[in-house]
Amino acid sequence: MNKVRRKRIVATVWMVMGLFSMVLGVMGFAGKGITPNEARHGVVFVYTEFTDGQYLYSGTGTGWAIGTPGKPVEYIVTNGHVVQNAYLTGGVMQVYFSLAENDYVVPQVVYYSAPEEKDIAILRLPSPTDKRTALQLRKSDSIEIGETAVALGYPSVANSTSYRAFDEEDITMTQGIISRRAQPVGSQYEAFQMDVSISAGNSGGPLVDQKGNVIGINTSGIYNTESGASVNYAIMIDELTRILDNEQIDYALTDGGLLWVPNWMGYVFLPIGILFLLCGGFMFVKTMNGTAKKLIAGKKVSGKKTHPVLRGLSGPFAGQVFDLSKGTIVMGRDPATCHIVFEKNMPGISGRHCQVSYQAADDSFVLTDLGSSFGTYLDHGKKLPAQVPEKLMAGMDSTSATQMFAS
Repeated sequence: MNKVRRKRIVATVWMVMGLFSMVLGVMGFAGKGITPNEARHGVVFVYTEFTDGQYLYSGTGTGWAIGTPGKPVEYIVTNGHVVQNAYLTGGVMQVYFSLAENDYVVPQVVYYSAPEEKDIAILRLPSPTDKRTALQLRKSDSIEIGETAVALGYPSVANSTSYRAFDEEDITMTQGIISRRAQPVGSQYEAFQMDVSISAGNSGGPLVDQKGNVIGINTSGIYNTESGASVNYAIMIDELTRILDNEQIDYALTDGGLLWVPNWMGYVFLPIGILFLLCGGFMFVKTMNGTAKKLIAGKKVSGKKTHPVLRGLSGPFAGQVFDLSKGTIVMGRDPATCHIVFEKNMPGISGRHCQVSYQAADDSFVLTDLGSSFGTYLDHGKKLPAQVPEKLMAGMDSTSATQMFAS
């Protein structure tokens, strides 16, 4: 196997590896998202107070940011039953970014649906904020039964274990699987039944997939005191998107992408693929250029060596071949100084008429008129100035030898 062929094989392997790496990289970016842990940056604590005229009551729940990821957040999604009493009685409603720092805002309810209906509420913040990040939604028909899901929120059962600041670090994460699609009794919404653990305080929080996409709104559960079994529900995200469309509220939606492909593959394999492809392509083109140069220079054709010659096409030297590789060939009537000697009475030919030489460096021929009386002409009619070399490339003016002695 020759050297050029080996280089081509290596170049081809590199290009194949490059294409394969690029495919992996594209798959990584196609499945791009955030981790469930990173999704916590879109979650808030919701607190309410209301009175029946005699007693003061309070309630807590979870909410999460909706909008365009990367832009300031203006809207929060939660359950209708989280804000129901405060909303209907004109009570207190607060969205906390951190209870420890007393960092909260008072929102406005722009959409409310009762628990027996859609059980969804959308809160508008007084002004857009970058203290939370809008989460991306995922279409409900792309969710597979048995798929892993993670609930994010502030369950009340966690309050008694230690002091809680109710900020991002205090968000509880519980994991399970989607069990089936269902419509809870007494409701008008479709939900995912799941074995993900949620409790009071989780209401309104996001249920996310492994890419941090919101697939549901954690809303309710049924607990059997005798068996200890529980069934929990999260409102399907398609119920929310229909409301958002009617309210003309922006959101980001995905079909989930390639959940099994980790995000880092896009950042690692795409650059590697491009590098391999460029290197392989450069090497392959280089071998092609090398072959082309050899063919053009006339050094090797079909594995056979060639050498420059001067061939007579017509006249007294028709069919004769003179080897130019041995040096310069002089033509004229003087037998003492010329290599190609014409008859003494040959019209239009001087004693030392012209000469031809070959230059191997650039595979060219040099024709020089030696001060002839009648002149030396190229085939297209050009007359050469005396003693001025005229360079002719291989294959150019190939028939000029038949005319260059004509007067």
